[in-house]
Amino acid sequence: MFDLSSKYYDVIYSFKDYEQEARQVREYIERQSKDYQTILDVACGTAEHAVFLKQHYAIDGIDLNPEFVAIAKSKNPKGDYSVADMTRFRLGRKYDVIMCLFSSIGYVKTPELLVLTLVQFREHLNEDGVILVEPWLTPDVWTTGRVDTITTERHGIHMSRMSHSDRAGNVSIMNFSYLFGSEVGIEHYTEEHRMGLFTVEEMIGAFREAGLDVEHDTQGLIGRGMYIARIA
Repeated sequence: MFDLSSKYYDVIYSFKDYEQEARQVREYIERQSKDYQTILDVACGTAEHAVFLKQHYAIDGIDLNPEFVAIAKSKNPKGDYSVADMTRFRLGRKYDVIMCLFSSIGYVKTPELLVLTLVQFREHLNEDGVILVEPWLTPDVWTTGRVDTITTERHGIHMSRMSHSDRAGNVSIMNFSYLFGSEVGIEHYTEEHRMGLFTVEEMIGAFREAGLDVEHDTQGLIGRGMYIARIA
């Protein structure tokens, strides 16, 4: 995943409007008409959403990447951040809201691990809480052989990323090649990312198998949709 590029994650995704997305997350939460106080951010990355949510909620997070967890702690010192696998984690407490954003759920890859992950979410959710899951792309819209390029600059670091798409069954494959340039020189990294392609029906079925009632908003934060779930 982001094993090589993690220190530059905020540069790579500096085009994302995290402040606007955080406002949308608050809207999803407030629609529940509950006095929610706590959030668990699963696959929290560098906790950029928490930067804009922490004044409203107490936010903890987990991520598989230790460098992301260290960055998240620096951005939200009051939060409890730990290295953990979302398919199997035990934190010993429950939350009002569990969110898994920016399509991170796709990294579970298989329907079996999707269900197992959603069971973990349910087990860490307060009885009247809500789960927000922003999905990855569906199998019908994924195209192979596509090449994309993005360039950006942040805090004196220039970044160019070229990606090539491939597929193995219902797993999307993205091969990334990065160039990071600053006054000290140029660095080059390559990474392969694999993410499961789940249909809407498979996603809804997985939520139900995990003991959750679910609604599907087709728009979501950035057009990929949002699943809003509660304990059945």
